[in-house]
Amino acid sequence: MFQSEIRQVLDRVSPIRFFLGRPEAFDRMVVEDVAKAAFDLAQRRVGALLIFKRQDMLEDYLKGGVPLDGRVSHEVLSSIFFPQSPTHDGAVVIQGGRIVSVGCYLPLSENPNLPQKYGTRHRAGIGITERCDAIALVVSEERGEVSLAVSGRIELVGNAEELKNRLESMIATPQQKTKGSWQDAFTTNLIPKSVSFILVCVLWVFIGGQPRAEIWMTVPLEYRNMPANMEIVGDLSNRVEVGIRGPRTLISSISPDQLKAHVDLSQSMSGVNHVRLTPDNIRAPLGTEVTKVAPSFVRIRLEDIKSRSVPVKAHLVGKLLRPLRLKGVVVEPPEVVLQGPAGSLKKLREIFTEPVDLGEVKESLQISVALEITPPQLRLAPDQPSQVTVHIRVEKGG
Repeated sequence: MFQSEIRQVLDRVSPIRFFLGRPEAFDRMVVEDVAKAAFDLAQRRVGALLIFKRQDMLEDYLKGGVPLDGRVSHEVLSSIFFPQSPTHDGAVVIQGGRIVSVGCYLPLSENPNLPQKYGTRHRAGIGITERCDAIALVVSEERGEVSLAVSGRIELVGNAEELKNRLESMIATPQQKTKGSWQDAFTTNLIPKSVSFILVCVLWVFIGGQPRAEIWMTVPLEYRNMPANMEIVGDLSNRVEVGIRGPRTLISSISPDQLKAHVDLSQSMSGVNHVRLTPDNIRAPLGTEVTKVAPSFVRIRLEDIKSRSVPVKAHLVGKLLRPLRLKGVVVEPPEVVLQGPAGSLKKLREIFTEPVDLGEVKESLQISVALEITPPQLRLAPDQPSQVTVHIRVEKGG
């Protein structure tokens, strides 16, 4: 129940952290780029959410997201929050002057006293600062305002220079003060350091001294970082068996929801790929280790996404009532453009409309009919109509 809180406490009171600190170079040019980009986005009414990691861990509060590890710059931030970008609605996490991940989703604030004008982006920025010491920079697309959230409180920032100074005071300056002498590391704050060291030792003995056990669990397999313009075809392994080892009391309380298995497809090529599964592909709870993964390989077939025009034919069922006789059937448009895996698209010769019952036709007419597209891997290309017009011409027989 308190796994996240315990991790935060152990991280904060770590003896290594007390003695050595965690200096992270934070270039002041980064702060200037952030301030400039924030007010440029605000002027163009483009929403944005940036999270600056300080001392507390953020992993337990982040969902989704794409790892980036890139340098912060005005151009990069502008492209990330471009309205047509897939990461536009998520948050950017910045640590030590670098973008750690983009497109992250954060817990929303549960404070009932927040003004109603604050939308999801503001509530997410406030929510993450209520749970840790991170700083949230929020750009409102509705009002063109820039706000800074710290410790669950949010305030407007008037201009880029004010934002730069405030960020420097909260992020850049404390990092520069972490450098100290070895003597200060052992003499300052001696009592809390001693207590924290004893606490860590006791917890280590308590956890490490327990009898260890190992269990097998079935875990859903997630496929990430699909190469652009490619799709998975064929059958997929969507579950793996994972061996987990750790203290017996901890192992007995683990549920499958606490384990996550993933496959990175960023380096995959068109065709059949055999991807090796290792413990690195499994995210397990703190204090446990992954011993085995079965199967050890997964077979994935990728195909390039292609587009092609395909003829459309009317699917006629039933018979005309006497004395009517079918004179002609025309479909408009006669072709539509489909997209999908190249192999499936190549085999397709034509597609049909949904059934049209001739028994209900009394005279020549035209009707709008939806398309039936098979196999399911195929779909209409952008701007293609989902319905076509079927012209049915009939005449009376002799």
